[in-house]
Amino acid sequence: MDLDKVAGELGDALKTLGLNVPEWGVQRVAPPFGLVPLPERVDFDNTYQRGRDVVPDWPLLVLLANPTKPETRRAIAEYAAGSGPKSVKAAVEEHTYTALTAVRVVWAEFDVVSYAGVDYLAGMFHLEISGEGE
Repeated sequence: MDLDKVAGELGDALKTLGLNVPEWGVQRVAPPFGLVPLPERVDFDNTYQRGRDVVPDWPLLVLLANPTKPETRRAIAEYAAGSGPKSVKAAVEEHTYTALTAVRVVWAEFDVVSYAGVDYLAGMFHLEISGEGE
């Protein structure tokens, strides 16, 4: 599984929600935006030889400006919905991929985080991903 390609395709899924998805490491961003960091670990060879690799917890972030405003809380709730036009789960799981074979949004958590010196309300979505071994 090519992790850089997977990250790019996950970013493409977030873009279908109207989110800006900047290149990793960019300091100037326009909210609302999504970030696709690399996972902490990859489990290789889950099936015979190089048949399948698994990422048990790939984080995906959605960041919204004005973290203490009620409308921001309502907006992050739409992204965290299990379905609907702003649902990260639906967008990620329904997207067409070439770099992976299966993806599932398993859970989400929320916090106020700082990115490039600005505070945002963040929804961190945890994905389980598998793909062919390369």
